[in-house]
Amino acid sequence: MPVGEFVLIGVCFTAALALVVRRRLTWGFSAPRILVLFVIGQLVAIGAYVLSDLWRESAPVDMIRGWLRMVFVLIDMLALAILCGVTERAFVWLQVGVAMSVAQLLMTPPLFGDYWKFGFAYPVTMMVFLIFPHLAGFWGGVAGAVSLGALHASQDFRSLGAECVATAVLLLLRILPKRARSAILVAAALGALLCSPMIVEKMFSSEGERANRSNVERSAMLQAAWEGFLRSPLVGQGSWFSKSEVMDQFLLIRAEKAQAAGGGMQFQDDDFEGIAIHSQIVVSLAEGGVLGGVFFILYGVFVLWALWFAVIHAAWAWTLPSRMLLLVLSFFNLWMSPFSGPIRVEIAGAVILVTILWSERNRNTKSRAVYGTDHQNRERYSDKGDEAHQERPQPSASGL
Repeated sequence: MPVGEFVLIGVCFTAALALVVRRRLTWGFSAPRILVLFVIGQLVAIGAYVLSDLWRESAPVDMIRGWLRMVFVLIDMLALAILCGVTERAFVWLQVGVAMSVAQLLMTPPLFGDYWKFGFAYPVTMMVFLIFPHLAGFWGGVAGAVSLGALHASQDFRSLGAECVATAVLLLLRILPKRARSAILVAAALGALLCSPMIVEKMFSSEGERANRSNVERSAMLQAAWEGFLRSPLVGQGSWFSKSEVMDQFLLIRAEKAQAAGGGMQFQDDDFEGIAIHSQIVVSLAEGGVLGGVFFILYGVFVLWALWFAVIHAAWAWTLPSRMLLLVLSFFNLWMSPFSGPIRVEIAGAVILVTILWSERNRNTKSRAVYGTDHQNRERYSDKGDEAHQERPQPSASGL
């Protein structure tokens, strides 16, 4: 449980006291209907987990871990919604806090002793995505993203490097007219869908001992969890698969893949204690069934919408690159990162970013109704977008 969640629990408790004492809300919410939709989706998922665990007679400790994991996502969402409901600037300060989290290395060593991947990488990335666009505008954001992609690749942090480059590509699309951006995104989505089998195969066949070990383990996790979901798509296998064969299947699949890759990876036959399957959506489907995955299905759809809005319709602001990076990271994590620990706060943060962007969309719609669309169409990228947006007063404030 990350320390940040204690702070977020305190926010919810304080807000509840304020509501009781004053008998009214003293803050608003960005896109409250979208927030309610996410809350309902998470409540449905929690109910599905409870049903699955009771049906499977999961171990009590795993029931508690599974249910609290879902409840904490709900608490984190509500706390961040309250903070950003007071002012959307709070979201910028949240990102600044992520950049400053590198200070934790002064108190405790990183996971596996890897000071770059599990220490400096993400805070430094967020620093660059905040500072470069603020100082150098649009092209500063692009240059920072590309430079970070090269840096992470040199440090063998392949996933974060690819995400930085992907963010740079999405930023560069803003140079083009909106229709061209839309056509390219649609074509890219269709191409990715058609090529997905080849992409997955390539993703799990990188050369090199460390890459092979990581790819073998991750692909075995995904295969075992997906097969577990297919065996019981309605009820699910229960929290943490405590009374299921999913983890046994994972060990068998991992051994087979390790042997096919040449062996020598030093996996232990009973080494699955503490392992969390690296896929938020697949593990939620496998543990809770179709209803258990409702929240993450909804989450994935809205993250894609938010990326579409950020590339096609959002006005330029120095905070936009860091927001786009968070959305790219969230979509990748949906498929390839575990649903545990600090990831819960990141999931909640992405949900709140979706509500902020939805609120900006609503303000833009009202602005067009009042002022017309000409000034919106003239906005293309970087400082040109800022100048066009300054022609008439705007009701939104997207940065510090």
